[in-house]
Amino acid sequence: MEVRRTESIVFMAQYAYFRYSTNRSAIFLFVVTSCFVAPPAWAAPNGLTQIPIAKVFGDGVASFSIAQTQETTQGTTFTTQYGVDNNFEVGIDYQASPADQKTFLTNVKYLLAHNPGHIPDIAIGLTNLATGQKAVPYAVATTQPRAVGISLGMTRPNSGNAADGMAGISYNVTPRIEVVGDYIGGRESYGTLGIIANVTDKFSVNVAFARPNSSHADEGGTNPNGYIVNLAYTFHLKGGSRSQAAPSNNPAAAAGGAGN
Repeated sequence: MEVRRTESIVFMAQYAYFRYSTNRSAIFLFVVTSCFVAPPAWAAPNGLTQIPIAKVFGDGVASFSIAQTQETTQGTTFTTQYGVDNNFEVGIDYQASPADQKTFLTNVKYLLAHNPGHIPDIAIGLTNLATGQKAVPYAVATTQPRAVGISLGMTRPNSGNAADGMAGISYNVTPRIEVVGDYIGGRESYGTLGIIANVTDKFSVNVAFARPNSSHADEGGTNPNGYIVNLAYTFHLKGGSRSQAAPSNNPAAAAGGAGN
């Protein structure tokens, strides 16, 4: 998707280190977020159409996705994602278009809380990690998997000091088809409504209509209606009893998210 500038809030990700300093995934997260100071491309492979949710791929589960967006500009993003130790996720994105925004980006997500049947899952993460760019931090809470899933969070998709809210909802029409909607605050952001179809246990398609929060762009011109199409393939890179495929613990994760 279109690269968005923002200031990094590294302390959100580093909080996981101080609270879970004995966890190797938290230590890794601390190192990653301390070394990078930058990036953009709103992409969260384990999420809804454009926002991340508080679910991660199981240990050894990987995904590859291709997202095509048509909003203020047209963009194509290739995304890979990998689950580590059931509570940490790392990914590499390649933004192939627009032509003047081609770049490789990294994203990380850490699952802070997972207590089934008690409280919503809580995760923090950073997207758009790359040299010469600014990171997009976020925190999100997601309800336990049921017919209806709700996610609420905060992010800084735009430059400046103000954080924007984000929200999403998913509804399982059938075991393989979901209706999903999500929204990110800010005049230059979009809300979406679409479906996620799990064609097979490994392959999924996400198609969504995108409507701008404001039809008037900050730099003049207009923000038109658009669309997002995402194709995702999820698979195991290694076995093990602790590994889980994304659909088993995340009602929308199989789509890989378009916004990655």
